[in-house]
Amino acid sequence: MIDLHIHSTLSDGTLSPAEIMAVAGERGVKVLSITDHDTMAAYPEAVRLGLERGIEVLPGIEITAHHQQLSIHILGLGLQHESPALAKGLSSIQEARQERNRGIIAKLNGFHLGVTMADLPRGNGQTGRPHIARIMVQKGMVRNEQEAFAKYLRKDGAAYVQRQLLPVSQAMAMITAAGGVAILAHPGTLKLPEAALAALVRDLLGEGLAGVEVYHPMNSEKTLHFLLKLCHNFGLMATGGSDFHGREGDKAPLGECGGRRRVPAHLLSPLKTRLVETRGIDLQSVQPEKAPAPCNLQP
Repeated sequence: MIDLHIHSTLSDGTLSPAEIMAVAGERGVKVLSITDHDTMAAYPEAVRLGLERGIEVLPGIEITAHHQQLSIHILGLGLQHESPALAKGLSSIQEARQERNRGIIAKLNGFHLGVTMADLPRGNGQTGRPHIARIMVQKGMVRNEQEAFAKYLRKDGAAYVQRQLLPVSQAMAMITAAGGVAILAHPGTLKLPEAALAALVRDLLGEGLAGVEVYHPMNSEKTLHFLLKLCHNFGLMATGGSDFHGREGDKAPLGECGGRRRVPAHLLSPLKTRLVETRGIDLQSVQPEKAPAPCNLQP
């Protein structure tokens, strides 16, 4: 079983990297990628625990970007997590997140809701609206996180602030520069007609798109088959994952991609082949003292 789209507490998930690895072991997941938003802080711990549990960990990330009028998510898989190019790009994204947090908190304080930047978790991960929602629950300002979003934090909510996003070309260039491959995440959530979705994929091909997340809980069966056809026609890789956050509202448990479906394990072979070709090296040759024990990229 494989799962190439998972979130931990280091972005907007509710389980720590260690808890995710434990759940993955219990569910029989053999290959996974923790694709936190705008950070790869989970990777070193996950890969260490993966070695102990016999689970292969593929380095990953999820970056939100804009293309024309669309906000789209790009997964980066197989990146070198200490890449200087990636670190520079993520630094600018992380500052934009902090600026947004400051704006949201200022608006909340305007409603006499006493949230401060000091209340936000500290560490290597990313903080954002889910963390602010949890603080609001803890302080008794709202009954639950759903109420926090409905009243204040969702788009058009009373305290909503738009985050500055990178152009998709820059997001994918960061991923490619770090030796990874850029994947269009959960295209079904865009709710585009098939012709518009095909046009988007064609546009992104010119920006460095390498694949599409075909298997995802928010991709209907019809969308899934359409995406498989697109991948075939454009020579793109198909990937998939649960988009697991550890919440009650998750559409699929870790290791599944909706409707008790699983991501086909055979999709790993072309992905690994592409990564080996992209990097020009076999990552098994990287010395442990130079990087956390890397994934096995032999297809």
